[in-house]
Amino acid sequence: MSDRVIVTGAGRGLGLTLARLLSARGDVVVGTVRDAARAPELAALDGVTVEVLDLSDSDAIPARVAGICERLGGVDLIINNAGINYAGVENGVSTLSVTDMDAEPMLGLFRVNVVAPLLVVRGALPWLRASSNPRVVNITSWLGSTGGYAANSSPNYGYRTTKAALNMASRAMAAELADDGITSVVVNPGWVQTDMGGGAKADLTPEQSASGIIAVASGLTSADTGRFLDWNGEERAY
Repeated sequence: MSDRVIVTGAGRGLGLTLARLLSARGDVVVGTVRDAARAPELAALDGVTVEVLDLSDSDAIPARVAGICERLGGVDLIINNAGINYAGVENGVSTLSVTDMDAEPMLGLFRVNVVAPLLVVRGALPWLRASSNPRVVNITSWLGSTGGYAANSSPNYGYRTTKAALNMASRAMAAELADDGITSVVVNPGWVQTDMGGGAKADLTPEQSASGIIAVASGLTSADTGRFLDWNGEERAY
């Protein structure tokens, strides 16, 4: 049985690959982007609808997502893939070190990486509740793990703290929505060969990571809600 899926940040990289593979297996897919004109590859995919969703515009997100769900005829799976690093906000380099930390870029990262995924779910909630198998997969990072903190990597305060906050937000959401039968997990995509990932130096191709994430999402049950998983389904420390 096919799923109705929303993938945020689907214009390139991992999100584009997720949209392509989901559509290829027969799912009905909406890929969201901030600027449709900059997503020609997504628009060219058969079975994928492109919708504009600016995750920095917090006030507009719930209504926009509700409209997407209505046009889609419901939703079974949300993959909150969209996220930004220091390059995605003005003066973002000030989030890399405490020695020149600036508040506004940090808050900009929190708005997109933490608050926006929650607002996406808020907008989709009536349709998730109506689904026979509702799931939310929030794409996080191993860099946001406090239990497995990588001390030998860059401090990168903005990205790391927002992914750690997303982990906690997702866990809280899993607890709140469990009675609605909505399964919510966070998934680490691994070190992926994308512009935002590690490029050619990274371990995984986008196809490897996306295939794993889709397999994880497909196999989720209510017993999994609240878990932190790697792209290959292995457990990871929060």
